[in-house]
Amino acid sequence: MERGDIVTCRFSLLWLLGLSLFLCQLCLAQPQPLFALFTVSKDGKSGFIDNTGKIVIPLQFDSANGFSEGLALVTLKGKKFFIDTTGRTVFEAKFDIVRDFSEGVAAVNIGEKRIPNIGLISEPGKWGYIDKTGKLVIPMKFTHAESFSEGLAAVAEGNKGEFIDHDAKPIFNVPLDVTLGFHEGIAGVLYHGSLAYYDRTGNKISPPIGYGPESHSFSEGLVPVELKGKTGFMDPTGKIVIDAQFEDAEDFSEGLAPVKVRSEETTWCPAEESGPRRGFTMKWGYIDKTGKLVIPPQYESAVPFSEGLAAISTCDEAFFIDKSGNKIDLGNYRYASSFSGGLSRVNVMTKAGLLWGYINRSGKMVWGPVKD
Repeated sequence: MERGDIVTCRFSLLWLLGLSLFLCQLCLAQPQPLFALFTVSKDGKSGFIDNTGKIVIPLQFDSANGFSEGLALVTLKGKKFFIDTTGRTVFEAKFDIVRDFSEGVAAVNIGEKRIPNIGLISEPGKWGYIDKTGKLVIPMKFTHAESFSEGLAAVAEGNKGEFIDHDAKPIFNVPLDVTLGFHEGIAGVLYHGSLAYYDRTGNKISPPIGYGPESHSFSEGLVPVELKGKTGFMDPTGKIVIDAQFEDAEDFSEGLAPVKVRSEETTWCPAEESGPRRGFTMKWGYIDKTGKLVIPPQYESAVPFSEGLAAISTCDEAFFIDKSGNKIDLGNYRYASSFSGGLSRVNVMTKAGLLWGYINRSGKMVWGPVKD
């Protein structure tokens, strides 16, 4: 689900810029223990904590990705390594670009070059796939390669795009620039500014549709799509089941989806010491799968529910609500991410500037706050 440095299950249509990965992912490899580790950094070094804030892998790396399938990519003194959840080095990854593991393999690249200060790819190099021992299991022959999802991965050789299985067998051809990968049996494919959805046989379930500022994968049987400047929800048959009536929308999660509507009433933010008073009329609320608004539009920004809570932001203040719309007192922050593995990454404004840390479901800061 990437083009060059693009890896995401959901991507911005400024698709030459990569979206950041989740800071933490559940470790599923065996015989590794089943628990989540979270990346942390301080004074230029990165390591990992558990969900109590205990340092499990010391802050010793120059950079670190989150764990995926029991392995995490770290860098130290210019070299890339995969480590396990004990901090043991599994193998050195001697490639120019290395993706996280998905379905037992990771996409790797040698030779990709970009135009300085612009980021556009001038030479794609060659892509292939390695297993969890570092062995090359799919040859370096592609000019584009994405992570596997639901048994398939999008690749390209020059202008020829296709989905392959784990044996590198072509399943179906499709013109592509980048895809969303398969989710719930359907993949979104972006090609020359046009977005369409395909099933696992290569059958197109929707005509090219508007893509707005973001494109989405199916979640809980529905996907938000833009039609004539408004956003609605489509089912796996290509039918619009919630009319395109919203200014924007996010994925369904835990039965609800955030939607943005235009309000006739302006919400004014508290006056600041400098600058004009700010207000907003575009407001986020939540709908159920019938399209009914169950949490009224009132927030400046909102994200899908995760672990029973949603992170909300209004007037530079971030907080959490439950699925009844009740504010949960976990503290107020400048920014807050969704809960994952029992922790949320938050930003707080202090006299020392903007700091970040992790809080648990009780609102306790288990790590930080520290500077980025």
